[in-house]
Amino acid sequence: MMKASANLSILVVGNIDHLLVSKQEFPEISNTVFCSMNDLTAEFISAYQPDIILSPLMTSQFDVLELAIKLDRLNFEGRFRAITSPLPDPYMILREIRFECPALDFDLIVLRPGQHLRSV
Repeated sequence: MMKASANLSILVVGNIDHLLVSKQEFPEISNTVFCSMNDLTAEFISAYQPDIILSPLMTSQFDVLELAIKLDRLNFEGRFRAITSPLPDPYMILREIRFECPALDFDLIVLRPGQHLRSV
């Protein structure tokens, strides 16, 4: 198990178009960068060198399998975690991603009702 570090670099991939259009500011979280699926390229990953990539399980623009395949093709070597609410069978998703992208370090972060991610 890797130790948490103050220098942990995080990339959050999601549907950021609504923030860009509304000119809302992104949350300021230390060592964290936000991008859309379309922004995710080998050059982008090389520039930011994230230790971990976070994304929702599904958005209106992509789902976790599409993102996992893209990260696998980009030879991403860090950790990829999808954030989701409780699922009937989370192992089904884990099996599918691990089958399609066996080299990818993938897992789910399941948030129970009332739980919130926060920076500490």
